[in-house]
Amino acid sequence: MSREANTLLVVHDAQRIVARVGIQEPFQRPEVDISTRVGRRSAADNAERGAYIFGDALDKAVAADEAIDVIYPFLDGDVQDWDALAALWRHILVDLLHIELENNTLFTMVALPTPISRDAFENTAQIFFEHFNTPALCISEVPLLVAYAVGVLNAIVIDIGLEESSAVPVLDCAVVPTAAVLSRIGIVHCTWWLAYLLSQDEAVVNALRPLATNAHLDAVVYAFAQTLVKEGYVYVDADMVQDGEEYDEGTFDVAAALVQGRERDVIEAHKNNKQSSAPPSKTKDFVHVPFRGIQVPVGNVRTRFYEPLLRPQLLARVTLDIPSPPCVKSALHAQEIGGEPPCVSIPEAVYQATRLVQPMGRRALLWDNLIFTGIATRAQGLIPELCRAFSVFVANDPTEVAQLVGEPNPVQARTIRAHKVPDYFVEFKDRLDLAPLLGATIYAKLVFSDYSGRNFISKMQYNEGGPSVAFAIGSA
Repeated sequence: MSREANTLLVVHDAQRIVARVGIQEPFQRPEVDISTRVGRRSAADNAERGAYIFGDALDKAVAADEAIDVIYPFLDGDVQDWDALAALWRHILVDLLHIELENNTLFTMVALPTPISRDAFENTAQIFFEHFNTPALCISEVPLLVAYAVGVLNAIVIDIGLEESSAVPVLDCAVVPTAAVLSRIGIVHCTWWLAYLLSQDEAVVNALRPLATNAHLDAVVYAFAQTLVKEGYVYVDADMVQDGEEYDEGTFDVAAALVQGRERDVIEAHKNNKQSSAPPSKTKDFVHVPFRGIQVPVGNVRTRFYEPLLRPQLLARVTLDIPSPPCVKSALHAQEIGGEPPCVSIPEAVYQATRLVQPMGRRALLWDNLIFTGIATRAQGLIPELCRAFSVFVANDPTEVAQLVGEPNPVQARTIRAHKVPDYFVEFKDRLDLAPLLGATIYAKLVFSDYSGRNFISKMQYNEGGPSVAFAIGSA
């Protein structure tokens, strides 16, 4: 009981860290939930150079247009700035969890995104042992912990984050790093697309126009789209999806209009066509959202926010007259000229991950064990819609080979199933975004309850073997 009460969990994804102290039952939600981005005073302010800013303080500084360099320690699936990451860890331990590092007695579990390189093992161990004075350390991979959370041995873990997503296979309780696929698509891209859709809605634009006195109207619309996503107003309408309706804004031939000399008539016709082709408004989908002191009417356009996850090429159609977020620029750049990581849809990322799994006979098993996690899973109806999108990879009819031999093709997926967190974990019910923390809690109970110390690194082992012992034990 004492060791369970003195266990620290630090669980990462690329854009977020959750942490708590204690793994005793009943399992609890995180005490800390903070963005992984770090701010630092720019070189112009020499007096403050070196001071890092985190969390809400960073958000306020960026909103106030202060001279701040924003650093993303995790980028493109790897750690890019260890100094910033160490400063963020110290902020979590000292400022948020109030841990006295001089008398640190907490056994520590650190979960990092896949893949974890040898440098990541060694640098993490060096920081926690030498700077944070931890007595014992276990380093694990987030996809494995997600599998522990739902209680399966084999799965594909689909993490849909803020700025990027990943699909990582887990086979026999071991992550397959060579089959991990990263994509430059996430919630920020969906928010950018939603802002574009809102800018085409006259009711929304007219309501927000009074707020644009000191700012560009598109900037206000984008801020409103961020509010809709953050406050949970977005969801996927199953009825609309099943209708199979595709809402397209069409194309406008400006050259033809100029030649024919009827510019005004064509512009008006195009405007009316956009309004008539928009999804029909339903009373139950129409809400008034409070935003900066006013009530903004929003129809079912908010049910289309997820579309870039299935069709990233939609981002090229956005014509907002404000600078796009850096991750959106990276996604468009990846679509145009390629590069790593690519910008592919969630179904395509999962398909590529399964194709990299060997032996081939294990691939069909993975399609039957999908686990979604990440902040996007909070949106109601998103997971069923993504599962429907995966149906193109499922063999509905027997193949010719199957008809000849009388058996289904073992390589081809036959069914698709998404797992959820068991209901008996009350605090984590319907919170797949917290599945990594739940899995870390379960894994830490197993690892640190073994007094032989076979699955974690003690301070004595670190003092004898140095940082390299972290890779030797952690990778095993």
